Amino acid sequence: MSLLRLDRIHIQAFGKFFDKNIGPFSPGLNVVYGENEAGKTTVSAFVGGVLFGWEDARGQKNTYKPPFAQRSGTLRFVDDEGRFHELSRTRNADGLSCSSTEAKRIADSLDKETFKTMFSLDSDELRSLGSAANMTSKLLTAGSGTGISPAEALRAIDESIAARTSRSASANHSLVRIQAEEDECKRRLALAREESDQFKKEGEEYEDLLRRKDERLAEIGRLNARIELLGACEVEIRRTEERMKASAEELARCNRSLDEAVAGARVLRQRGGMHAADEHAEAAALRRLEGLEKESARLERRLESAQDAFDRARAQVEAHDEQDTATYSKFDKITLACCVALFFVGAATAVKGLTDADAFLLCMAIAVGACAVGMGAFLFFQRKKEPRAASAKRGESEVSAARRVLEVCEQDELMFSLHVQEELDAIGLAEAQGSIRNARAAMERSRSRLAELRGIEERIKVLEARKAAEHEVLDREEARRHGLFHRIECDESQGLEGVRQALEEALEERDVLLESMRRNDIRLGELKQCLFDAECFREFDLLKTQRAQIVTRKNEEAENLAKLLLARRALARAIEEWKSESVPEVYARASRLLSLMTGGAWVEIRMKDDGRIVAVDVSRGEREPRFLSTGTCQQLYLALRIALLECVEGVGNAVPVLADDILVNFDDERRKGAVRALSELAEKRQVILFTCHKEIVEAVRQYADGHTMVAL
Repeated sequence: MSLLRLDRIHIQAFGKFFDKNIGPFSPGLNVVYGENEAGKTTVSAFVGGVLFGWEDARGQKNTYKPPFAQRSGTLRFVDDEGRFHELSRTRNADGLSCSSTEAKRIADSLDKETFKTMFSLDSDELRSLGSAANMTSKLLTAGSGTGISPAEALRAIDESIAARTSRSASANHSLVRIQAEEDECKRRLALAREESDQFKKEGEEYEDLLRRKDERLAEIGRLNARIELLGACEVEIRRTEERMKASAEELARCNRSLDEAVAGARVLRQRGGMHAADEHAEAAALRRLEGLEKESARLERRLESAQDAFDRARAQVEAHDEQDTATYSKFDKITLACCVALFFVGAATAVKGLTDADAFLLCMAIAVGACAVGMGAFLFFQRKKEPRAASAKRGESEVSAARRVLEVCEQDELMFSLHVQEELDAIGLAEAQGSIRNARAAMERSRSRLAELRGIEERIKVLEARKAAEHEVLDREEARRHGLFHRIECDESQGLEGVRQALEEALEERDVLLESMRRNDIRLGELKQCLFDAECFREFDLLKTQRAQIVTRKNEEAENLAKLLLARRALARAIEEWKSESVPEVYARASRLLSLMTGGAWVEIRMKDDGRIVAVDVSRGEREPRFLSTGTCQQLYLALRIALLECVEGVGNAVPVLADDILVNFDDERRKGAVRALSELAEKRQVILFTCHKEIVEAVRQYADGHTMVAL
């Protein structure tokens, strides 16, 4: 099998450290140096946490939990072939993660108590072993691999044997006391059996009364159901009869209304002579009347159009006359102006001729003026005569044509009036006297009477449907009434009176049963009180169970006593063998180491027969550890631990011994001896010494060969 040792520590998150690597470590003595608060104790606690789980937060104990992370890290071990094996832990719930089978063996090679006692050493742990019993217990725990000292185990076995043979009342496991309890239980069981027989008859009577009570309760339940059914059916029958009465009254009202409607329809038919075919004749007459109205409207529009055309033609003639008159007046003014102008020109010319005494010029001027005036007058009269004649002729022809159209339209209207009179007479509207409007009014009156008649006929249909519905309701309610009487098994001819009589009979029968139930309950109460007072009947079963439990306890305790006796014999033999083989060698080594560390001042460590440990000085004087100085006491305990670790095989071979500043209470000379002792231990086991003292580092450098320094 390959030998393993710790190679490197990787702290992912623990205490003040995050992603911290420490190492590498050598197989022998390793010194981890760091100042105060550098984290030496944190590293030592980290190794134990990875191996056995992180400490829980209890009280003021430091758990080294980072504020914002989970505690986690890895211990890397290396074998003699250079292969690595890792132990990792994150959460306690996830357990220890082992990278290989060899790594799993490391974790299984020792328990937590052995690790704290023998492998995780500090100044406080050494001082805590002031009691010889505790010291022996821890040493034997580490040496024997058991949970407690074999001597303590033997003492515990003796106490258990004494407890099982004691006559004391406080000895719960005593066989003597258990036998006494069994005898007492037998006596009480016999008395309980006698007393239980006395109440057997009362119990049978109680059961019979309970059965009869259940029967009466069932009968009362049936009667209650019938009473409830009779009450509900009575109410429902009353409501049904009320609905039947209301339906009969409504049927009578429907018959009266139907008679009135039939009479009204008959009166309308007699007054207007209307019958079933009138509606179709009325529709045909209405269509013919609408055709006459359309034709009348068309002729009226045509007459109005002809009249408008005639009026427009006449107006146009008058407008042309006015325009010609205005035009001729304007031409006359222009002509007159030209004549005046020519006259003045001629006059001016004449004046000039007179002035100049030029008769020729004067004559010429007068002649020119007279010719111009004469020609203008001729043109004026000639132009005026032609337009006036053409305009008058055109206007008269248009007026004549419009008059002829108007006369034709008036003739057509007259002929249409005669046609309207004939049509109205043909459709029976002679009373309209040829007026389409009067005919329309007469038709509206006729239609109103027909509408009223149709309304009456519709009402007759509604009343007949309502009458049929009321008949259906009446038949349904009668069937419902018959079903209700059949359901309650009563004579229908007796009506509600028969239902009330059946209800009263059911109530009387229930009262009789209730009275019987009351008397039965009184007797049940008396029997129940008697049975309640007879606790022995129940105590009998309890005593039987108790006796069975006592017998079981007695057998178990007898078996346990036999096992304890066998275990005591085997353990006593094993202790004697262990003492004869292991203890002398351990104490011989421890004595040599104590002498080495104290410079020969204390030369031997002994264990007394009562288990006490004493130190022997050079003058052969004995002294218990509690009477030694702190430094000497710690040196004694350190010597014992080193001796045990050197002698014990197969207990945590790959786990390093962690020594956290255990030499602080040693003087210079004894510190040198302690370094030599640790160096001897390092030849068999890996040792990691944590310190913040330079003088301890110097002592290791001087007195320990093959050590490794690791800075923190």
